[in-house]
Amino acid sequence: MRAIIAMLLMLSTYAYAGCGNISDSDQRAYCEAKTSGQSCGNIRDNDLRASCSAEMNGQSCGNISDNDQRAYCNAKVNG
Repeated sequence: MRAIIAMLLMLSTYAYAGCGNISDSDQRAYCEAKTSGQSCGNIRDNDLRASCSAEMNGQSCGNISDNDQRAYCNAKVNG
């Protein structure tokens, strides 16, 4: 029983940790855009910014230069 409670406490900590604990500034900005509706414009990485804009604002994934990231973006946006 104690193990189950400990595991639930650990999972709840991860689920509600927020974006502030992410050390990479681009990943943190992406997280904040996804969770708080902040702008994707704060993301310096072009591909990540384009992916964020596609997901959040309905823009095209076509501006993503990396083929795999573009395909992943299209899959997320188009289902």
